[in-house]
Amino acid sequence: MSSDPAPYAPRKILITGAAGFIASHVTRRLIEDYPDYKIVALDKLDYCSDLKNLATCRGSPNFKFVKGDIACADLVNHLLIAEDIDTIMHFAAQTHVDNSFGNSFEFTTNNIYGTHVLLEACKVTKKIKRFIHVSTDEVYGETDMETDIGNPEASQLLPTNPYSATKAGAEMLVMAYHRSYGLPIITTRGNNVYGPNQYPEKLIPKFILLALRGEHLPIHGDGSNVRSFLYCEDVAEAFDVILHRGAIGHVYNIGTKKERRVLDVAEDICKLYGLDPEKSINYVQDRPFNDHRYFLDDQKLKKLGWQESTPWEEGLKMTMEWYTKNPDWWDDVSAALHPHPRLSMIAQSNDDSWFSQKGLISDAKEAGKSDGSSGLKFLIYGKTGWIGGLLGKLCKDGDIAFEYGQGRLEDRKSILKDIKKVNPTHVFNAAGVTGRPNVDWCESHKVETIRTNVVGTLTLADVCKEHNLLMMNFATGCIFEYDHDHQEGSRIGFKEEDKPNFTGSFYSKTKAMVTNTQPFFHLSLNIR
Repeated sequence: MSSDPAPYAPRKILITGAAGFIASHVTRRLIEDYPDYKIVALDKLDYCSDLKNLATCRGSPNFKFVKGDIACADLVNHLLIAEDIDTIMHFAAQTHVDNSFGNSFEFTTNNIYGTHVLLEACKVTKKIKRFIHVSTDEVYGETDMETDIGNPEASQLLPTNPYSATKAGAEMLVMAYHRSYGLPIITTRGNNVYGPNQYPEKLIPKFILLALRGEHLPIHGDGSNVRSFLYCEDVAEAFDVILHRGAIGHVYNIGTKKERRVLDVAEDICKLYGLDPEKSINYVQDRPFNDHRYFLDDQKLKKLGWQESTPWEEGLKMTMEWYTKNPDWWDDVSAALHPHPRLSMIAQSNDDSWFSQKGLISDAKEAGKSDGSSGLKFLIYGKTGWIGGLLGKLCKDGDIAFEYGQGRLEDRKSILKDIKKVNPTHVFNAAGVTGRPNVDWCESHKVETIRTNVVGTLTLADVCKEHNLLMMNFATGCIFEYDHDHQEGSRIGFKEEDKPNFTGSFYSKTKAMVTNTQPFFHLSLNIR
């Protein structure tokens, strides 16, 4: 009899960054091969992801897409509980090295903080049986060109650029949560991946699209840098194997021993398109630091039963054919085809939170400029939050005058000062304490939570009533839980007039307090 443990069988999987390149291939594979698994795909739809990558999944009964950011603790906690998630496959990340040289803070926010939010949610909810953290071969740093021994999983992490540093930092958090809290973690570190659906800031799709356009193929430095490339379907299979057979607490390299210089890749693509490499290749300035080689020991994963199966020539041809048929899969990608693209050059996501995060509406005076033709002027509280930022953007796009409140909600005098200064027609309250980084924080900071969520909100409502102003309060739906009249799966939702019945968190209790007092303020509206 075999002593191998039985394969892990997940029920409900949350896949982060699911509309991105690698994750979309993994998502499609799991949807097609495991109809009994429920897949919840979470993606904020940043510039390099696209819902079209998941088009074949959207009609499947075992698939659900949620647009959102892993950095939003409330959303992550809600999904883990509401969807009864038992497995997480964490792909969401900023991954392009060139971008990390131009905007490293974006990488810290997404790759480290976002991962931390997920880990904390797993710790709090205590529902996760597998957490697969997707890292990169770049955390090992540069491999000696003379060695024929790849980096094993126990190698020291020596990242050399902001991107790989943030991925190594995220790995440290993952390791700490496994050791401190017993989270069931598995980490993967993979070589370069190529294939259909990859955003063309990366080497192979960039070269293919430039070749299609008859433009030069830019090579950083002299093109002698060596990389190992795996076809996307082989990598999706690797994640399938790791999901079902990987051991908790272990790291798995997803790699190949077949290496190619960047110059070799450019020449192979020129050959496929019948181009003269001498005329088509253009050497450009190198990156600030460009690792010469990444080389992995892939034996550990092979022992689980995985094997690379797509030859380079076949994979490159299939990739070329896909881009030839789908040259306009994304909108304008001309900036991404630049030899040294930066996030600031690339068309940004249609996710509204990006605008507030980038400070495009942070200056209240500038944002509130309007010709006044609408006759409206809004006073908005919650400037630094996602909803408050979104409200400001909507006002700006709609040419509606607005300003952000400067006072603290629990300070009546400062609210009166704001109203006198702004002279608004409406007041919007999107301020509140939700926890740092999640609602668990509110349990040990009850005074601060009540001060803002209850005292502050009711003070603002009272001042607005006094000045005959309509106040719109952005509350939460996290004040309800399934009960006899609203059973899970019944499709019977709670109505505005229903009384809050969820007391499982102090945050929810404070929100319920405000909801219960709302009828006393006749000019106040609650939005949940």
